[in-house]
Amino acid sequence: MRRNRRFSLLLLTGLLAASGPAAAENTVEPTVPSRLAPSFIEFFDTLALTADFGPFNRRPAWVRKWNGPVTVTLSAPAEKLRGEIERLTRRVSRWTGLAFSVAAPGTRPIADGSNVINIRLIPQSDTGATFSSGDIVCQTETHGMGGALHTGYMVISERYVDCLKHEFMHVLGFDSHWRPAGRTNIRSVLALRDTEMRTADFSSWDILAIQLLYNQRIHAGMPRGRSLVIANEVIRRGPQRAALPSPNGFRQTNW
Repeated sequence: MRRNRRFSLLLLTGLLAASGPAAAENTVEPTVPSRLAPSFIEFFDTLALTADFGPFNRRPAWVRKWNGPVTVTLSAPAEKLRGEIERLTRRVSRWTGLAFSVAAPGTRPIADGSNVINIRLIPQSDTGATFSSGDIVCQTETHGMGGALHTGYMVISERYVDCLKHEFMHVLGFDSHWRPAGRTNIRSVLALRDTEMRTADFSSWDILAIQLLYNQRIHAGMPRGRSLVIANEVIRRGPQRAALPSPNGFRQTNW
């Protein structure tokens, strides 16, 4: 799958500036059993805070996330996915506390706008000429300032709409992929296509990672080290609220 990600950054006085609180308070408190905490932190760190491959990943090790309501625009061909995208955004809203709205049909893409995700579905006849990649195109590009995302571009070829959830997790702020060097039973929608670790839907690990990234204690622009300290504090407190599968014995939870 061809991917192309870019994060445009503004460094003010050389400091990492944390953004203000999210518009909608996130009341979700993801918690993890102590025995699974190290595996989960590694998973979260890999996907949200560690650089992946590609020319556009020369960016600081800090939190990237959305603040406030997010508008989603659809290209004319992408209208066939409207129902699925509306259901997807409702699920993500429950996990993040973010409000999503899918714009009316015919709304033009908003370039470098304020809190907007533009989704474009490419007909098979156009993918080769546009991307020189046959008919396989699944890519996401995000722009932001000081770690706060404000614009996302998602492009999917019509034969590969099954990568929608994979790309949506990227656009939420998870730039990297799940491809551990050692043997593991941890599954993720962000694993590479056609690997045994790839899931068609968000795994329990994915959902908890999304909840953690959008916890109100973790702010856009927060450095990696501080984020991991808080992440450990958050997941170790309170009763477990999700059946997190063991990394050594995978069990999928229904959500």
